[in-house]
Amino acid sequence: MTTLTRSTGISGHIFWENRMQKGTLRLDGDRLVFTKNIPNSPENIGTLIPAMFNAHVHISDSFIKEEPPSNLRESVGPGGFKHSALKRAENSQKDAGIKKSLEIMTKTGSFGFCDFREGGLNGIKLGEGTRTGQVKVILGRPENPGEIGQVLKHSDGIALSSITDVDMELLRLSAERSHNAGKLFATHLSEAVREDADAVVGLDPDLLVHCGFCNDTDLAKIRKKGISIAITPRSNAFYGIMVDYSRFIRAGINVLLGTDNCMVANPDLFAEMSFLYLSSKYKNRIDPESIIAMASVNWRRTFASAESRMRNKFLFFKSILMTSYEVVMKSANEKFSRIEMIN
Repeated sequence: MTTLTRSTGISGHIFWENRMQKGTLRLDGDRLVFTKNIPNSPENIGTLIPAMFNAHVHISDSFIKEEPPSNLRESVGPGGFKHSALKRAENSQKDAGIKKSLEIMTKTGSFGFCDFREGGLNGIKLGEGTRTGQVKVILGRPENPGEIGQVLKHSDGIALSSITDVDMELLRLSAERSHNAGKLFATHLSEAVREDADAVVGLDPDLLVHCGFCNDTDLAKIRKKGISIAITPRSNAFYGIMVDYSRFIRAGINVLLGTDNCMVANPDLFAEMSFLYLSSKYKNRIDPESIIAMASVNWRRTFASAESRMRNKFLFFKSILMTSYEVVMKSANEKFSRIEMIN
């Protein structure tokens, strides 16, 4: 991580207020200040985007090398391919897979991630000794109501599967106790079929995942509650689910970007951004600036603890002046550095 002092700013193309602008960004006291002027001989010039955060990933299945079934329920449903593999595998296998995925995230520009961990307390403890500098938000999955307390004690909150797969009492108790503990509560919704959005929204989750089969009424209720949605376009496409995510934007929802199961897609946000842009062109185009915001800005509203640790951190492409389109479609192989602006 390169540290820039208050007197040192970055000039060039700056992703600021959710659009790419020409100017200079520097610290003024504790505030970041953007101005539309570029010095004649800037000390640092290039393209700058805020720190990216993978808002939804299942990292413990990274060890799986076989191709998962194309049917979603057979692949990740209760007793299916993924959960059977997790039960058979040794912790050392899982830890090795986690380490590899963390290295991929570091190489591809992520500063942090929100990991949905299966397997109760044991699942939370996987990969504890792995250190790559990523800011980790670990959400556990209790297997029964008696496990909720221990999962909350050792994690940043709880994340459950869909209402189709989970007992409603476990959902209710997990949400209630997460809120009481001041921790995050998240759940999947309407990934493969439309589910009861009223029941889930009534639990006041901090984050929903997928929501591809939500209708406009469901989306309006999610928006009214101020609940964010994490989308994972590549994983959905693997299972033959192509979603018009522009509906979420038109509904006014805060949309975050994730990569989902590592057995399906590497946790690479540049790959996710480019796939989302290309696939959206077949339905209703999503502009590149909205996609960059999903990866680098929108997550901050949901993950306050991670935001406090990643504030004033950026990806910097030195000496390269890119448009938003180029960041989404052409930046994956460009060299970048991680910088932090401090007083």
